[in-house]
Parts: sequence; C-alpha cells; structure tokens
Amino acid sequence: MKRTKIEQLLLVVAWAGLIGGILFTTLVSKGIWESHVDMAFPQAVLTFVGGVGASIVGWAVLLQIIRLSDRIKNIESRLKESKE
Repeated sequence: MKRTKIEQLLLVVAWAGLIGGILFTTLVSKGIWESHVDMAFPQAVLTFVGGVGASIVGWAVLLQIIRLSDRIKNIESRLKESKE
C-alpha cells in the first residue's frame, strides 16, 4: 500500500524519536550517575526508565496513527470496490 509523504515523515519521526530518545536518555542518566551527588544512582535509574518509557510510548503512538491510516485506506478501497 502506498503511503503519503506525511505518513512517511511520521514513520521517520517515530523511529528517530525512539532511537534518539533512548540515546539522549542514556547520556543524561550517565551524566547524573557521574555527578556523584547524593542519591545519584536512584535518580539516574529513574531518569533512564522514564526517558526510555516516554520514547517507547511516543514511538508506539505514532505507529498506531500510521496503522489507523492504513486501515482507513483499506476500508475506503473496499467500499469503492463494493459500489462498483
């Protein structure tokens, strides 16, 4: 099924957001851990888990939007075929 330019862009943004979010969260957590302040380890772990979770949720939402668009196109093509 052909995808529009917006859907292709959403797909690229979804994957870039997932990979970039995980990498950025890793760097931020590493910085917190290496700061050696009081309670650095729990804060680094919480930051890592929260950041990776947010990246995965954003990625999943964008992929669901693309899948819904594919389903709508499929339904439209079936309705068009049934009318003919």
